[in-house]
Amino acid sequence: MIARVTLEIALGKDFDYAVPEELQDAVQIGTRVKVPFGNRTVMGCVTALPESSDHANLRQIVNVIGKQSQVTPNILKLARWIGDYYCCPPEIALKTVLPEVVRREKEGFRELLFVRALQPPAPPTVTKRQQEILDILNARRELRLQELCELANTTAGTIRKLEDKGLLEIAGKISERDPYAREIILPSQTLQLNTEQTAVFTQVIAALDLRQGKTFLLHGVTGSGKTEIYLQAIAHTL
Repeated sequence: MIARVTLEIALGKDFDYAVPEELQDAVQIGTRVKVPFGNRTVMGCVTALPESSDHANLRQIVNVIGKQSQVTPNILKLARWIGDYYCCPPEIALKTVLPEVVRREKEGFRELLFVRALQPPAPPTVTKRQQEILDILNARRELRLQELCELANTTAGTIRKLEDKGLLEIAGKISERDPYAREIILPSQTLQLNTEQTAVFTQVIAALDLRQGKTFLLHGVTGSGKTEIYLQAIAHTL
């Protein structure tokens, strides 16, 4: 299996790499990878999976970064359009569509401590305060250590004493960071456009429907509704 990779260094071209057997299931178009280049290892993005290469003795991909591809086919298409339109190397264009935090090797993962309730065959004697902590944990079965401390108004040291008694287990888990994991995001409703917005929106939609390839840059003061026109145009296209 061969992967064509755009490196995160300004070279203006892609390079072919062999995909090790153990990584073949994880490598797809858009996957971020670490590859050897010269006497160092650099990061890049897989942009194609050709059946063959013009080069022999391909070096192998070192590792895959992240559990899933961050560069979807549409994002890759957008990056290529940016590169062609602004006459910039593909790796520069890719950087513009991926936030800096996403491009870092270890940006998406951290280890969190979780507490899980155990049921020992002969539960030891506990204090009233310790039993309150156990009741909170038993109701959830598993909680983040920090969350249990907050709910029980206690400290990690107190919880670890319960671990010493075999009543619970504290262990680390790799957790992918999601700033919106605890948020309930409701879909927004389409806003009613005013007369001026409607006139502009009609022109944009007409050009999109005819695939004329026109570029629109809306001018107006902050709060004039430019973003709403862009959003409704995107929704219409999708």
